[in-house]
Amino acid sequence: MDVSLNEQVSGKIEMEHYTASLFTAYISGAGLSAIVQTAAELLQNPVIVFDCSFKIVAHSDLSDIDDYIWSDNIRKGYCSYDFIAAVSKMNSVQRGKQSDESYEVTCEETSNSKLISKIKVAGKQIGNVLLLGCTNPFRARDNELLSITATILAEEMGKNSYYRNAKNIKVEDFICALLEEQLQDNRIIQDRMRSAGLKFGNQLLVLLFDLTWYEGSGRYDDYLRERLQQLFPGSPSTYYDGQIVMIHDGNLSKELVTKQLQEFLAQTGISLGISNMFTNLTQCRRHYLHSRNAIRIGSILSPQQQLTYYSDIQLYEMLSADVVFNEDNNYYHPELLKLQEYDTLHQSNLYHTFYVYLKNNRNMQITSDELYIHRNTLRYKLDLISRLLDTDFTDSEKMLAYYVSYKVAAFCEKAREQTRTPQR
Repeated sequence: MDVSLNEQVSGKIEMEHYTASLFTAYISGAGLSAIVQTAAELLQNPVIVFDCSFKIVAHSDLSDIDDYIWSDNIRKGYCSYDFIAAVSKMNSVQRGKQSDESYEVTCEETSNSKLISKIKVAGKQIGNVLLLGCTNPFRARDNELLSITATILAEEMGKNSYYRNAKNIKVEDFICALLEEQLQDNRIIQDRMRSAGLKFGNQLLVLLFDLTWYEGSGRYDDYLRERLQQLFPGSPSTYYDGQIVMIHDGNLSKELVTKQLQEFLAQTGISLGISNMFTNLTQCRRHYLHSRNAIRIGSILSPQQQLTYYSDIQLYEMLSADVVFNEDNNYYHPELLKLQEYDTLHQSNLYHTFYVYLKNNRNMQITSDELYIHRNTLRYKLDLISRLLDTDFTDSEKMLAYYVSYKVAAFCEKAREQTRTPQR
């Protein structure tokens, strides 16, 4: 057997061993770190994975990395705007971007050799795997071995719906980092915004689009992307935890909700929760949770309503499950129970009459019109209510307590009813 044939056989055996070792790490279920560490051991050099937002996703043993630039990137968890801008100008990087093969990068700042291979999911690049020549010189087959690594990493990263759905990873990863509270330093936030090409003012809202009933699948497809861009031009969004989260810069009061948005929600079956306004991006997580609660509580209060403002449901968010599902009805104001007892005995409707009266800010005319009764009839009923409750309706604090009790009781009853007969 001649030398070249020996090399071919040896190379084939190495490739099969390499692929089998990586595949074993992949099927072990230990995740990216296990695959990357296995690749580093086989390639005999450090390996780093970063996505298209230049966030560090995984890396091998840090003690093997003597490249100060990449050590700093790993420490921060992402690459700075200045780093990204400098790398993008490198001729070797610009040439490498045009090819699907692994390519070598030359950098004047550090002497370590660098080999990069693209990570693609469904034909879309989602990141890169970097081989650093810190420990040993590169070998002839390292290009091909790194490509195999990228393929295995793509399989692992493709399990994540975020990478499958993301279109602009720089933008979407930034929003996800805010939602995960990974960004709490305003200087870092500003740097990441520059990298993602984002600018925000000081009238921020979190909009949460619940995809649960969108064609029964909750998927984020191109149609939704295009429609949301039309409805909210310039507002970045991402697929997060099975829903769409958008950061909207500007007022979106009830008066400004467009007919097109209402039609979009009705046509798609999507529900929308809108947070209160905030100014600091470090508060994104809190307002995301608020918009999520707006959808949850709104589906109880008004099941047919697809748009809910957090400001409209804040009262109910304070209620614990123990209160909501307490069969003893402890959420009723004890004095209002007197009205219910009276109604039961006399087949009257004082309980509802008093609620309408309070809801209309104790306006006699509006209340009588809503109840379709004469003002004298209403006056008679209110006199009776006054005697039963021992109040003359002048105590504002007591009136507020009554009204809150009505709202809480109605919500608890709807919540309990919904558990008995679940909505769609």
